[in-house]
Order: sequence, then C-alpha cells, then structure tokens
Amino acid sequence: MTMPGDDSTQRDRDEARRDRAQRSVQISGVTGSVSVGDHNTVHSTYHSGTADDEAHRQLLDAIVEFRAGLAQLVVNDRTRALDTELAGAEDEIRADGRAAPGRLARLGELLAGATSLTGLLASGEALVQRVHALIGG
Repeated sequence: MTMPGDDSTQRDRDEARRDRAQRSVQISGVTGSVSVGDHNTVHSTYHSGTADDEAHRQLLDAIVEFRAGLAQLVVNDRTRALDTELAGAEDEIRADGRAAPGRLARLGELLAGATSLTGLLASGEALVQRVHALIGG
C-alpha cells in the first residue's frame, strides 16, 4: 500500500518500463548481418551481382536486352507493368543470384499477355523461352 507522497511504486513502474524499452530490439533497413543476444553466430553469403546458374545468367541477359528494346516503345500501362516486373526480376537475380519462383510465374503471366510486344521485339522470343525454361512451361 502506498502512502501519499510515496512515489516509489510509480518509480518502480517507470524503471520497469525503461528496462523493457532497453531490452526491445527494432531492426529495419539493414544491409549485412545482425546478431541479437548472447552466444549467437552469424553467417553471411554475398553474391557478386551475378546469377547462380547458367539458366539465370541467360535470363538476366534476355531481360536486359528486352528492357532496352521495351524502352524504345510507347509507354502505356502494359509496357510499364512489364518493365516494372522485369526490373524486379533483374534486381533479384543481381542481388540473390536467381529469381524467386513467384516472380518467374508473374513474369510468365505478363509475357503471355504481351505477345504483341514480345513478337515486336527480336529479344522477346528469347526472353519468353528463358522464363518458360525456368518455370517449366
């Protein structure tokens, strides 16, 4: 029971709150490795911006070539969406060495719906073949 003028309970609560705040960890926007707590080990793998395997290297080359041709076309919702997905795939392959299956599936769907674009650009057929080879289509 606290007596008037006795703020030790409030001080205890404030101290406990500060302790909890000091123990919490918030990590955001980190590039590299992070270890939290005692007796942890961190292992990092860095890719040099190249694809992990030949299929992804060929896909990366096809993406770069197709995007260069796509940039010469009139910009509309379809070309913008396709370029955005291609840019994401390119970034992913450069950073991780490969494109995730979900990204490849989305890219395959976009390319299937953009046959007029892929047929218009000489690099389009190579890109479609590379994506299909990786998604098994």
